[in-house]
Amino acid sequence: MPRSMTNSPYASIMFLTYEALDAAVRFYGETLGLPLIEDQGWAKVFRIGGTAYVGVVEARRGLLEHPVGSGALLSIVVDTLEAVDSWHAYLRSNDDIELLGEPSPVPGIPVYSFFLLDPGGYRVEIQAFTDEPTVQRFQSSS
Repeated sequence: MPRSMTNSPYASIMFLTYEALDAAVRFYGETLGLPLIEDQGWAKVFRIGGTAYVGVVEARRGLLEHPVGSGALLSIVVDTLEAVDSWHAYLRSNDDIELLGEPSPVPGIPVYSFFLLDPGGYRVEIQAFTDEPTVQRFQSSS
Protein backbone atom coordinates (compact mmCIF):
# COMPACT_ATOMS: atom_id res chain seq x y z
CA MET A 1 0.00 0.00 0.00
CA PRO A 2 1.52 3.38 -0.93
CA ARG A 3 2.59 5.51 2.04
CA SER A 4 0.46 8.38 0.75
CA MET A 5 -2.76 6.46 1.41
CA THR A 6 -4.66 7.23 4.59
CA ASN A 7 -4.42 3.60 5.73
CA SER A 8 -0.61 3.61 5.94
CA PRO A 9 1.00 2.25 9.14
CA TYR A 10 1.64 4.69 11.98
CA ALA A 11 3.21 2.49 14.68
CA SER A 12 4.98 -0.81 15.28
CA ILE A 13 4.79 -3.33 18.13
CA MET A 14 7.25 -6.20 18.54
CA PHE A 15 5.65 -8.99 20.58
CA LEU A 16 7.81 -11.42 22.57
CA THR A 17 6.63 -14.50 24.51
CA TYR A 18 7.60 -15.32 28.11
CA GLU A 19 7.20 -18.24 30.50
CA ALA A 20 7.55 -15.74 33.38
CA LEU A 21 5.43 -12.78 32.29
CA ASP A 22 5.86 -10.98 35.64
CA ALA A 23 9.65 -10.95 35.20
CA ALA A 24 9.28 -9.44 31.71
CA VAL A 25 6.87 -6.80 33.03
CA ARG A 26 9.33 -5.85 35.79
CA PHE A 27 12.22 -5.73 33.30
CA TYR A 28 10.56 -3.50 30.70
CA GLY A 29 8.46 -1.45 33.12
CA GLU A 30 10.73 -1.04 36.14
CA THR A 31 14.30 -1.80 35.07
CA LEU A 32 14.14 -0.05 31.68
CA GLY A 33 11.45 2.40 32.85
CA LEU A 34 9.25 2.03 29.76
CA PRO A 35 5.66 3.20 30.27
CA LEU A 36 2.96 0.52 30.18
CA ILE A 37 0.34 1.78 27.75
CA GLU A 38 -1.87 -1.30 27.33
CA ASP A 39 -2.58 -4.08 29.82
CA GLN A 40 -4.61 -6.98 28.48
CA GLY A 41 -3.74 -9.34 31.33
CA TRP A 42 -1.70 -11.98 29.51
CA ALA A 43 -0.37 -9.37 27.03
CA LYS A 44 1.10 -5.98 27.93
CA VAL A 45 2.48 -3.24 25.66
CA PHE A 46 5.22 -0.78 26.64
CA ARG A 47 6.15 2.39 24.73
CA ILE A 48 9.80 2.50 23.72
CA GLY A 49 9.48 5.98 22.23
CA GLY A 50 7.34 7.79 19.70
CA THR A 51 5.23 5.11 18.03
CA ALA A 52 7.55 2.15 18.70
CA TYR A 53 6.37 -0.42 21.22
CA VAL A 54 7.34 -3.78 22.69
CA GLY A 55 4.65 -6.23 23.75
CA VAL A 56 5.17 -9.02 26.26
CA VAL A 57 2.89 -12.05 26.04
CA GLU A 58 2.38 -15.02 28.34
CA ALA A 59 3.65 -18.20 26.65
CA ARG A 60 0.97 -20.29 24.93
CA ARG A 61 -1.50 -17.39 24.81
CA GLY A 62 -2.49 -15.31 21.82
CA LEU A 63 -1.27 -16.18 18.35
CA LEU A 64 2.47 -16.55 18.94
CA GLU A 65 3.66 -20.11 18.44
CA HIS A 66 7.45 -19.75 18.46
CA PRO A 67 9.34 -20.91 21.53
CA VAL A 68 10.29 -18.41 24.18
CA GLY A 69 13.59 -16.64 23.49
CA SER A 70 13.85 -17.66 19.83
CA GLY A 71 15.41 -15.63 17.07
CA ALA A 72 14.45 -12.12 18.09
CA LEU A 73 16.51 -9.02 18.85
CA LEU A 74 15.03 -5.82 20.23
CA SER A 75 17.19 -2.76 19.53
CA ILE A 76 16.47 0.34 21.57
CA VAL A 77 18.00 3.46 20.01
CA VAL A 78 19.19 6.31 22.23
CA ASP A 79 20.50 9.75 21.24
CA THR A 80 24.22 9.61 22.03
CA LEU A 81 27.17 7.32 22.67
CA GLU A 82 27.23 8.72 26.19
CA ALA A 83 23.63 7.60 26.67
CA VAL A 84 24.64 4.05 25.64
CA ASP A 85 27.41 4.16 28.25
CA SER A 86 25.01 5.51 30.89
CA TRP A 87 22.51 2.71 30.21
CA HIS A 88 25.32 0.16 30.47
CA ALA A 89 26.48 1.57 33.81
CA TYR A 90 22.91 1.62 35.13
CA LEU A 91 22.17 -1.96 34.06
CA ARG A 92 25.56 -3.23 35.29
CA SER A 93 24.54 -2.10 38.78
CA ASN A 94 21.56 -4.51 38.69
CA ASP A 95 22.58 -8.05 39.69
CA ASP A 96 19.53 -9.51 37.88
CA ILE A 97 20.69 -8.27 34.45
CA GLU A 98 22.97 -10.40 32.28
CA LEU A 99 25.10 -8.07 30.17
CA LEU A 100 26.76 -9.62 27.12
CA GLY A 101 29.78 -7.32 26.91
CA GLU A 102 30.87 -3.73 27.03
CA PRO A 103 29.60 -0.93 24.78
CA SER A 104 31.62 -0.82 21.57
CA PRO A 105 31.44 0.19 17.90
CA VAL A 106 29.89 -2.42 15.61
CA PRO A 107 32.38 -3.14 12.80
CA GLY A 108 31.22 -2.06 9.37
CA ILE A 109 28.08 -0.16 10.42
CA PRO A 110 27.51 3.22 12.10
CA VAL A 111 26.37 1.80 15.46
CA TYR A 112 27.78 1.89 19.00
CA SER A 113 26.03 -0.58 21.29
CA PHE A 114 25.93 -3.33 23.88
CA PHE A 115 23.72 -6.36 24.38
CA LEU A 116 21.95 -7.94 27.33
CA LEU A 117 19.46 -10.71 27.94
CA ASP A 118 15.95 -9.97 29.13
CA PRO A 119 14.15 -12.35 31.53
CA GLY A 120 12.90 -14.53 28.65
CA GLY A 121 16.36 -14.97 27.11
CA TYR A 122 15.80 -12.47 24.30
CA ARG A 123 18.73 -10.30 23.30
CA VAL A 124 18.19 -6.59 23.78
CA GLU A 125 20.56 -4.08 22.22
CA ILE A 126 20.98 -0.53 23.50
CA GLN A 127 22.46 1.45 20.63
CA ALA A 128 23.24 4.86 19.21
CA PHE A 129 24.01 5.70 15.60
CA THR A 130 27.46 7.16 15.04
CA ASP A 131 26.88 9.21 11.89
CA GLU A 132 24.50 12.09 11.32
CA PRO A 133 22.92 10.85 8.04
CA THR A 134 21.77 7.65 9.77
CA VAL A 135 20.48 9.61 12.78
CA GLN A 136 18.48 11.84 10.45
CA ARG A 137 16.93 8.90 8.55
CA PHE A 138 15.68 7.33 11.77
CA GLN A 139 14.46 10.58 13.30
CA SER A 140 12.61 11.64 10.17
CA SER A 141 8.83 11.32 10.37
CA SER A 142 8.40 10.98 6.61
